[in-house]
Amino acid sequence: MSRSTPEPAAPTVIIPRGLRIEIDSEGQLSIHAPGNLVVQNSGKYGVLESLGGSIRIDRGVEVEAITVRCPETCYVQGFLTAWKVNARSLHLEESARAHVVLQETERLEIGRDARLVGNFSSERELVGLLSRFAYQVRSLPFRFERRAAPPELPEAPAPENPEEKVVQGAQFPPPPPEPSPAELPEPLLFALLLLERESERRIHPATSQRAIDEMIKLLHEQDLETLGLTYKTLFRRIAEPREDIQRAEELVRQCFTGEVTVG
Repeated sequence: MSRSTPEPAAPTVIIPRGLRIEIDSEGQLSIHAPGNLVVQNSGKYGVLESLGGSIRIDRGVEVEAITVRCPETCYVQGFLTAWKVNARSLHLEESARAHVVLQETERLEIGRDARLVGNFSSERELVGLLSRFAYQVRSLPFRFERRAAPPELPEAPAPENPEEKVVQGAQFPPPPPEPSPAELPEPLLFALLLLERESERRIHPATSQRAIDEMIKLLHEQDLETLGLTYKTLFRRIAEPREDIQRAEELVRQCFTGEVTVG
């Protein structure tokens, strides 16, 4: 009788003290390791974090993550797609591939056959660049909240007189759907993005915050007539406007007057 070949033993998994594993509301796995983190399995992640070491993505492994963060070096031997990489250095070894939107690192090392796509230094730089080329951008994958469907009208009660005839007249066509923010002119779309980001910070006095929220409301409702009459007054009510507010004002003014700020 021939002996059956023994199956290779499965690798031992060690969960070190201090390791934190989480799953967010969208089902994405996040791993926060106390030391070095080596990824040997392809998958989609929310956050990959090493609290006290480096992160390595092994050869042949495909990783998609929102954030990759470590205090030392992020080594990529395989394939990485990430919104943000925050590390002391990003090292792409030979034949590695990385698509990184925001790269917050001090050093970047790329192998001879490696490839890096993206590489913005901050969200402000990314939004600022896109807003300056607003007219050239025709479609962006923004996700806005869906509006609830309007309630249906109740059916008309039956006539009390059974002999009364119901005349079927011409049916009115349904009202057109409400326009979405994505249908705004590109300068106003980027202005809306900047205003919403500034509003979420909640750092402004009450009067300034109300002015910001009022402009956001007008943009969401596509009430461009009212916005054109009031935007100068609303922007003047914002005390000590930050860079995002100043850029949003430039975009709104550009849309209504055609003036382009140079510099």
